[in-house]
Amino acid sequence: MDWGLRNILLLMEHENNDDYRYKLLYGVNFYGADFRADGHVEAIVGSKYIELLKTYKPSHEKFAWALKASELSFEYRSDHLHKVYYPSLRFYPEKSGSRREV
Repeated sequence: MDWGLRNILLLMEHENNDDYRYKLLYGVNFYGADFRADGHVEAIVGSKYIELLKTYKPSHEKFAWALKASELSFEYRSDHLHKVYYPSLRFYPEKSGSRREV
């Protein structure tokens, strides 16, 4: 169970939780992250992700699946080593589906 769902369930343990359930708002990221080896992190949107894929052309073998995050990642090297994480198509139904449970 991810941290977001655990926190929602913790909030719902209190009395009168039905009175507040409709007030909960849970956000889902529509962006990924490009981590550089020197510690710099850049948020990336879809167009930047596509640009990185076209520029560095990682092979299928270079992609790693992050099961808990439902994200794909790959590494590339420019001025530094980079590791890019971006939500997969599987990410959104999983995240929205678990929120409907509460």
